[in-house]
Amino acid sequence: MSRSDDAASSAEERPRAHDVLAAVLGLAAVALLAGSPWLVDRSGPEPFYKGPLIFPLIALAIMAAGSVPAAVRLLLFSARTAQPLDGRGFPWTAARLFALMCCFPFALAFIGLEASTFLFAAAGLHLTGHGRPLLVLGIAACMTAILHVAFKLILDVWFPAPGILDLIAGAGG
Repeated sequence: MSRSDDAASSAEERPRAHDVLAAVLGLAAVALLAGSPWLVDRSGPEPFYKGPLIFPLIALAIMAAGSVPAAVRLLLFSARTAQPLDGRGFPWTAARLFALMCCFPFALAFIGLEASTFLFAAAGLHLTGHGRPLLVLGIAACMTAILHVAFKLILDVWFPAPGILDLIAGAGG
């Protein structure tokens, strides 16, 4: 059996529900990507790369690109029936990770970019089973440093002051 046969058979054995979900999320990302200029207020004086539209464009483009392999598998490989989602039932890990990441924008506003990125990256890695704590903390720290350098130092993107600073200032005086 050749390598291409191995790839085809492993793709056929993968539950289609995963690919259907990924393709649907990818289509939603494409729709939001197409509508994003009208969904995001761009009236400020900032250049495009500093404006509020850059983050949704990046996230939605990554999401759409990430769904392409699943969409291709759906189109190329025959349907398998009566397969469980992943052999273990409902994907609780993915659901918990999704719920965690839904809280990220609120944490971003409350504790800021760096703290949110570090905490959520570490929590997400822990949730998905990366059990080595030093490795998890190292990856989270590297991700935080990369985001800080990319957005704050190179692109000079402005972020509002974290809400926690207002609470601390209000409690102190």
